[in-house]
Amino acid sequence: AVLRVRAVAAALPRSATMEGGSTHGKVTINAERRTEGETGNEAVGTAPGKRQWVALSARKRKPDADPESYGSGVESESESGGDRMQLVERRLSATPVTLAPLQQLQIACRALFNGSGTPPTATVVSIISRIMDRIGPHDVGLMQEVRFFNKMNTAGRQNPPIITCKKLYECNNFTIAVFFLPWGTVMPLHDHPGMTVFSKLLIGSAHVEAYDWVRPGAFTSRGDSRMLAEKVLDRDATPASGTWVLFPNSGGNMHRFVAGENDHCAFLDVLTPPYAATGRRRCAYYQDFSYEPCPCVVRALRDEGKEVEKRRLAWLQKVGVPRGLRIANLPYRSSEGDVGLDLVHAIVCSKESSIV
Repeated sequence: AVLRVRAVAAALPRSATMEGGSTHGKVTINAERRTEGETGNEAVGTAPGKRQWVALSARKRKPDADPESYGSGVESESESGGDRMQLVERRLSATPVTLAPLQQLQIACRALFNGSGTPPTATVVSIISRIMDRIGPHDVGLMQEVRFFNKMNTAGRQNPPIITCKKLYECNNFTIAVFFLPWGTVMPLHDHPGMTVFSKLLIGSAHVEAYDWVRPGAFTSRGDSRMLAEKVLDRDATPASGTWVLFPNSGGNMHRFVAGENDHCAFLDVLTPPYAATGRRRCAYYQDFSYEPCPCVVRALRDEGKEVEKRRLAWLQKVGVPRGLRIANLPYRSSEGDVGLDLVHAIVCSKESSIV
């Protein structure tokens, strides 16, 4: 694991540039990489007499010990795991010419995430969150969408509202993506099975509601599929709110966003491991219902020593993809340009669709 981090450290040059042109002793971020299971823009450094930086070893690092102790929890860190985090953090902060925050995020995610369902340690959470806190709308080319949708809304042509998803980087271990919601748009209540998700609002404002399942699981006595959940987040978010994190069993794994009435909003998300169209990490949607006390549930919770009356409980029922939900997937362009054709094509091709 330490050798793997040293490979990342070696890839960070003493002198770096974000400009195009010659790559002699410099770094460029538009070297397209299309290896198996991995897509996105990658930093590639070259220097006289040295080999070009290639993919990191595909070997998975050994998971850190004691998962999920952040909230319900940040995990404790093994000695080797702690050393690895310190090396990555030290190298990222010691680069004389600061790399772009988005590039730092990509490098850190590749070094620290192995795609397992084990939540990251407290140190990893801190590193990723601090990098994300420095990323703004211009770092991800977001102003292209803002200008386009301003024109669409002015012309009255965007009905129903369309959510766009722009994947900045995607591999088997994590996804970095930006979700853009025109004003008044709702991202329905959905889950992130076995996943850890870092989120940061880049522009606008949104109301965020999030739930976690009550443990042990509780069902209604009606024989339907409703399960008991607790609302753990119910607040307005702005760019000043910073990065927040949800975990497989805590932090609000099921959440809903409602964009503000007067401004578009956009979220930067890092999901690890990423969604999968098949298997256990498929995105599911839910409808929430007000909590009606059920004697067996009340008794079970009290047996666990929990105060039912002071908890914000609700019944959640799994539903299909909400009617009218349209998510258009956009290509990521690292430079500002006319995104109109990409958006029009994605919108025309989009139908009722899920996040995945």
